[in-house]
Amino acid sequence: MQVRVFEATDMASGLKLIKQELGPDALILSTRTIRNGKLGILGKPMLEITAAVDADFPEREKNDQRSRYQEMAPAPPAGKQRTGFRQVVGDSVARYLNAQDPGPASAPPAERAAREGAAARTDTQCLQNDVNELKDLVKNLAGQIGLLTGQEAGGKEQKSPRQTGLQVKDIDFANRLTGHAIHGDHILSLLTGRGINVETSRTITGFLRQSLTEQELCDPANVTNTIIATITDLIEVHAPVFAAGQAQQRIALVGPTGVGKTTTLAKIAASYLGRHSNAIALITIDTYRIAAVEQLKVYGEIMHLPVDVVISPEQLEQAIARHGDKELILIDTAGRSPRDSYCIDELAQFLRPELHIDKHLVLSAGTRENELLDTIERFNTLGISNTIFTKTDECTSLGILLNVQIQNANPLSYVTNGQRVPEDLLEISPKIVAELIMSQNEGSMHD
Repeated sequence: MQVRVFEATDMASGLKLIKQELGPDALILSTRTIRNGKLGILGKPMLEITAAVDADFPEREKNDQRSRYQEMAPAPPAGKQRTGFRQVVGDSVARYLNAQDPGPASAPPAERAAREGAAARTDTQCLQNDVNELKDLVKNLAGQIGLLTGQEAGGKEQKSPRQTGLQVKDIDFANRLTGHAIHGDHILSLLTGRGINVETSRTITGFLRQSLTEQELCDPANVTNTIIATITDLIEVHAPVFAAGQAQQRIALVGPTGVGKTTTLAKIAASYLGRHSNAIALITIDTYRIAAVEQLKVYGEIMHLPVDVVISPEQLEQAIARHGDKELILIDTAGRSPRDSYCIDELAQFLRPELHIDKHLVLSAGTRENELLDTIERFNTLGISNTIFTKTDECTSLGILLNVQIQNANPLSYVTNGQRVPEDLLEISPKIVAELIMSQNEGSMHD
């Protein structure tokens, strides 16, 4: 496949130039408006058109080869016209298969120019949709999933997905890349090498190839920075905001067994203690594991914070009332198997909506993507508000953060990358998460 970039004053002259150089089988890949010359942005606008032809040489060379072929072929008998299959290397097979049904390639020049102009206008309109619209696209899908889950949980109101005029079918970057272009594509390899799944990698790759020039695509630093900016717009972060004089905040950490809920809770408590005040109470309803209760008590003793152990929903309500003077109440819970609906329903009896408890789902970054998505779906019956990823120091790549985020309606609140309290609790932003994903993670990021 030959790919060429043309510059023209308008689409009509550009199409004419493309047909002269690449022939009528050329395919327009993208168009954009540029300004060249000494005046910079004040210069005369030009149309830059990227086109390709699915052959190794231009159409006019095909015509020359056809002429040579016809000259070498024996002349037909007198009174007979030359018929049969004219096979010339490089000709489009579709042209012969569709000989009885003339398509765009054999349409009159005016009609073909109109069709190609319409296709180019569609491409231009697609390019005008910026990264924020791509963000809205994936978040709209995730929001709809969250909304449906909330309805199944009993009609609890969920965050409404952002409304956008785009639909999933409107952007199909993956299909704009041919098999030849995908094979060995350095941008695609870079993304998949960071653990980003193939579908998301193809989408981002297609977006970059439409947004950047060929020269920009050859600059590794520029490509990486653009990828980080793109991922930044796909990540949603909403960490708890602690401010003096605000109402009491109640946060419960829920999730599967072994993901580090107790340690993460201690990190949040220590961080708040160091930056705000000691008006904190710790509560645990993890009575399944004696070790977990003892671990939280040790943290409480070290930080001089009260620790309450409750074994029933009524006791939890009493403990919250008892600590009415505290600014922050952190609640530890027992690990629940996502497939044990009875245990999740039991936890829901503790964390009733009327108690106004923010529920953060804690997930291990080392878990497989399909298992994480299944866990999110099952725990969403509790009314999850945020997601926390732990153990990122144990992963060689962190693309899983993006893979899950674009399918999860709940924003990230924290990321942890080690066992140290509270140093290994990262207070994140969308850009920090994007940089983590694109960094070569070689274990714990300790200072």
